[in-house]
Amino acid sequence: MSEGPQASGEPSTTVSIVAGPLVGPVLRRVVGMLAARADLPLDRLDDAVLVADLIAARAPAHVAGSRVDVALEPGARSLSLRVGPLRKGGGEALIVDAAVPGVGNVIEQLADELSVSGEDGGEFLHVRLAYAATTA
Repeated sequence: MSEGPQASGEPSTTVSIVAGPLVGPVLRRVVGMLAARADLPLDRLDDAVLVADLIAARAPAHVAGSRVDVALEPGARSLSLRVGPLRKGGGEALIVDAAVPGVGNVIEQLADELSVSGEDGGEFLHVRLAYAATTA
């Protein structure tokens, strides 16, 4: 795991986990910690951990190598994840694989922003979860 500065002042964190049984527990804990640090309320923190679980379960089938790499950037009441590099078509396939029978596509339902980009020799899935307080 490594950290570096980013524009918002919060350090970015990158985890690189060998595809296997530790992807879920490691990613779940890192996402939970960073979602809390980003001051997400409990329901959005739970959403972030659920998205991390889905990514951990589905990403190993779509990574370009033998590791699942996730860059995480906490912001002001938001958390962004960048998963990859993924094999060609892996970003969209990962989104499709996130569908749960009877529930639908959980990542699409929970993410405030969801996109796939081709960069740095591979594809990357970008997921952003945020909380905007509503005013009555």
